[in-house]
Amino acid sequence: MSRIRILSDQVANQIAAGEVVERPSSVLKELVENALDAGAGHIEVAWEEGGKRLLEVADDGSGMARDDLYLALERHATSKVRTAEDLGHLGTFGFRGEALPSIASVSRFDLTSAESEGAGHCLRSEFGIIKGVAPATRSRGTTVSVRDLFAQLPARRRFLKSTDTEHAQLWGVVARLALSSPGVRWTIRPDRGSPLVLPPVEDAGQRLAPLLGQKLSRLAPFVNGERPWQLRGFVSPPDLSFRDRNHLYLFVNGRAVRDRLLLAALSEAWSGTFAKGSYPAAVLFLEMPPEAVDVNVHPTKAEVRFREPQRIFAWVRGAAEEAWAGLRGGLASVLELPPKPLEAEFELDPSRRLAPQHPRLWSDHSGGGLGAYQAAYQTLASAFPPSSAEPTYAYEPVPPRVAEPAGPEADIRYLGAFQQTYLLAEVQGGQGPELWIVDQHVAHERVLFERLFLRRHAPAVQPLLPPQVVQVGPEALARLGPFLAELGAAGVEAEPFGSDAVVVRGLPDFLVDRDPQALLEDLLARLEREGRVDLDAFRRDLNAELACRAAIKKHHSLPPELALGLIRDLLACDVPNTCPHGRPIVKKLTLEDLDRSFGRRL
Repeated sequence: MSRIRILSDQVANQIAAGEVVERPSSVLKELVENALDAGAGHIEVAWEEGGKRLLEVADDGSGMARDDLYLALERHATSKVRTAEDLGHLGTFGFRGEALPSIASVSRFDLTSAESEGAGHCLRSEFGIIKGVAPATRSRGTTVSVRDLFAQLPARRRFLKSTDTEHAQLWGVVARLALSSPGVRWTIRPDRGSPLVLPPVEDAGQRLAPLLGQKLSRLAPFVNGERPWQLRGFVSPPDLSFRDRNHLYLFVNGRAVRDRLLLAALSEAWSGTFAKGSYPAAVLFLEMPPEAVDVNVHPTKAEVRFREPQRIFAWVRGAAEEAWAGLRGGLASVLELPPKPLEAEFELDPSRRLAPQHPRLWSDHSGGGLGAYQAAYQTLASAFPPSSAEPTYAYEPVPPRVAEPAGPEADIRYLGAFQQTYLLAEVQGGQGPELWIVDQHVAHERVLFERLFLRRHAPAVQPLLPPQVVQVGPEALARLGPFLAELGAAGVEAEPFGSDAVVVRGLPDFLVDRDPQALLEDLLARLEREGRVDLDAFRRDLNAELACRAAIKKHHSLPPELALGLIRDLLACDVPNTCPHGRPIVKKLTLEDLDRSFGRRL
């Protein structure tokens, strides 16, 4: 008896769905690409519960006849390819004929279409089984409704992310599709937030702000070459950078792609403009003859293969490098700006300045020693200016007192500092005297972190007057929104503002002069790197970030009483050996270690 069987169409379609339909955003991409191929001038998109409950795409394209509705759910049925030769010069987004039958096999699926005004038909299918076709009144075009995605495939449904994550993924797909089709009118209706309407425009640059956030409206346009070989797009100036590569949008013949060759070319191009660890934003559109690129190398057409990869690499690298070189002439990199004077950085309300008691860094038993310490900084400002290699961060803290260590205080004698960065102290340990070398930045970072995270004291919040509205874009807001309450617990008071912005009403007092937009971008970068967010870990990372930003930087000279106070504050910490990021704080050398290193007889 034969062991090999031909699978049923329903099972074959569900297997194909595993390649084509990864998540709701994959469905959205396929449906919108069909609408664009149909010549749509207006596309409406709606979703509920991150697309898991409902995802709907409507267009005013060419529409389909009654018989075409049946054929559309057959595998490898397409109007875009007739012969094998057509695969060599594809000019459409879809061509495999797998998307609709795959989507219909894993959902409750309605397909309504009309070729002329008012005379249409609706096909209804449930998980790959067609229930019937009935007349429907509809204007010219097509509407596809996908409900209960993967409802009969619990194993697949469990692999979907949270509703918040899927919601953000949908916005990401919308952003790319709308950028690549500026002449199309878009109406996006998510089940959370306000609808977004994008009128048709002549240039994709007019959609940067509403789709990607106001900050990316600063991207500068450039064009290299002429059609059919043309590279055009937008790149960020040298003073606009990010902590990750998530602001790079690549399109080949209008198709959003992920391509290592293009990313490598861009990386080489920006290396002379942006510092290591900083990444620009760029929106690039490559246009070339269809036969010069193979888009049939991935089931979802998310990857491409170039016929002449070396030529493409050199072209993209050279054009992007030329674009950034043109911007360098008129803009100074933020890394090259002179540092803020120390007097301005530590400006303090005179009413808070009290005479010093027993010095402690940022606090003392009376709660009022901070003014004296910052006055000491101001006195030493001219003699010890901060290094231009290390950026400084303005803050005006009203710090709480760190808990005193149990038992008598350790016997500490402060010796001095090396390069205004490493504090040297003689500490009487249990086995005799020790030489301590303390990194002042990470020591202060640990002290601040424990005040925040361990909740010895809640951070004091300084209201922003007026509150600051930060344009982040719909996709970023969808990712950030669920965690705004967690930010509030750390002193960052923020809430959604419309469909693409966040209003920041208050910051921890020691970060009150920090740019709220830069802070939110740091947090978004963390969210993107982690994929999902453990709320406890998120709060810990946020407080570690805030502590790092507020801590003393290297090359800042500390008076002896401040240095000694910092070391004592460090001893009061629960974890005095490492900073929140795991870096060591103290190196200890015993007298025996030193004697041995100098060859003394023990």
